[in-house]
Amino acid sequence: MRLRKNRRTKWTEEERQKLKILFKEFGGDINKTAKELRRGERSVRVNLFFMGLIREDEVDLVNRNT
Repeated sequence: MRLRKNRRTKWTEEERQKLKILFKEFGGDINKTAKELRRGERSVRVNLFFMGLIREDEVDLVNRNT
């Protein structure tokens, strides 16, 4: 069975709730959270920022190091 990709699809309220739960469950590990949700790390970071769970300077944290 081929998994459906979530690229460029809108976030549902259920996905946002799951994001919040997984973020806390994984102790703030954004990589694990993104893999579990099958979403991009940047998308996860942006949503966490708008939920108030991370600071603005943490949104582009990975891109700064490249």
